Amino acid sequence: MWALVIFIASSIPQHSIPHFALLSQDKLLHLLVYFVFTGLLYVALNHQTRFPSLARRPGLWAILIAGIYGLTDEIHQSFVGRSADVLDLVADIAGAVLFVAAVSLLRAIRRSRAR
Repeated sequence: MWALVIFIASSIPQHSIPHFALLSQDKLLHLLVYFVFTGLLYVALNHQTRFPSLARRPGLWAILIAGIYGLTDEIHQSFVGRSADVLDLVADIAGAVLFVAAVSLLRAIRRSRAR
C-alpha cells in the first residue's frame, strides 16, 4: 500500500503540487518516505516464511527493494511532467539505509543490555 501511495504521489505533475513548507524540503521528504517504506518492507520480509533467504537478511533485501523502487519511481516521474533527480534517489536510499542502521543499532543495544 505504501508503494502505491508513493506511485500516486509521483504521478502528480509538478505544477499541480501545492506548496507547503515541508514540501520545500524535498530531499528530507524523500528520506522520510523511504525510511517508512523500508520499515514496512523489513517487517514484511522478516515475517514471511516462503523464502527463508529473504528472512535471514531482511535489512539488506529491504534496502535493495527500496532502492530499485526509488529508481523506477524517478524514471516514472520523467513521464508525468516531472524530472528524474539522482539526488532524490540518493535521499531514497539514504532513508532506507538509515532505517536498517537504526534497527541494527537498537538490536545491538538490546543485546548488550541482555548480557
